[in-house]
Amino acid sequence: MHVFLKDKLSLEMKLIISGFIVGLGLSSPAYFIPIFLQELGASYTVIGLIGSIRSTPYAILPILTGLMIAKYDMRKLYLLGAILSALGLTLLSFSQSFIEVGVANFLLGTSMVFYWPMAESIIAELFPEESRQKIYSSFSASWSTAYFIGPIIGGVLAESANLRVLFLVSALFCTIAIPFIYIMGELRIHEKDTDHKERKSIIRIWPIYVGVLLFTFGMACLILLVPSYLYQRGWTNIMVGIAFMVFGVSRTIAYILASRLKKINEVKLMLSSIIVQSLAIFLLAYTYPEIIFPTFILAGLVNGIYFVASFSIISRRVGAGYRGASIGLLEGVIGAGFIIGPGLSGFLIDYTGGELAFTITSLIVLLSIPFILIIRKL
Repeated sequence: MHVFLKDKLSLEMKLIISGFIVGLGLSSPAYFIPIFLQELGASYTVIGLIGSIRSTPYAILPILTGLMIAKYDMRKLYLLGAILSALGLTLLSFSQSFIEVGVANFLLGTSMVFYWPMAESIIAELFPEESRQKIYSSFSASWSTAYFIGPIIGGVLAESANLRVLFLVSALFCTIAIPFIYIMGELRIHEKDTDHKERKSIIRIWPIYVGVLLFTFGMACLILLVPSYLYQRGWTNIMVGIAFMVFGVSRTIAYILASRLKKINEVKLMLSSIIVQSLAIFLLAYTYPEIIFPTFILAGLVNGIYFVASFSIISRRVGAGYRGASIGLLEGVIGAGFIIGPGLSGFLIDYTGGELAFTITSLIVLLSIPFILIIRKL
């Protein structure tokens, strides 16, 4: 079977398939971990802190793995992501305390370091410039599709069985991805392809990292805190799953549309995404379905558009051999946003209420606008 698959599937298709399967494993339980913590008696502050624990490896390690790809087989690093995901989800299914859930989340956070950053580095370093945006968008559409199918699977399993069964099934999904990654073959950057003259170009794009950090505050709040916020206000697991399915569908549409564009204006797309993201976060305080569902559509669209534009800028402005490190830094900044954002927003929800907390978070998102404007001049 491995020989047949290796002969018949291109590297792009293996990335798309593996991205979808691992994405299904990660997304099915993702929005129900806060609810699982709530059932264990956690406050919003504790939920936010454990969400930060999951994000810690993603803030620290991507830049290191980005540097490692210049010397090591990227396939093995990508494979490690699927293995750690399966281990973390299995541990989560047997967790009985906040500490055990925290350890499981740390493993999941570490696995993500070898998922998105590694796949994106493979695209940036091993594919020609004219096809990178298309392949990145196709890969993103694959995992994003999993992220709108996963929540509804998670909601059904949570209602029909329980959350622990959901976590075990999700671990199985991640395990299935392993052979598809293995048959990619060795993926290395040759020293002759490295453009040493372009090393400083990583420093030149610093404003994009600050902008991404502030933008991510809103995304982290949406993903890590809103599920339990909606659940506490009367939403069922299935309703929460459907809401995030809507978010995932709209994000996938954004990726698909981006894959068909031959050229994009990155700065304009990022600026419009910031404004819409800020509005969407502000509206999250109003938990009526007729408000939440349109809000999730908008949030999904702009999250897809924003990160396609970010990847496009980095892959164009950073030289060969250093794109992996620059993308790793980008993903690390996203991880930092997922550390700071949930802890801050969770605290604000506990002590000021949802309306003020989401308003403050929406204003933080808007602070990223000046940094994106600087990019235009560099």
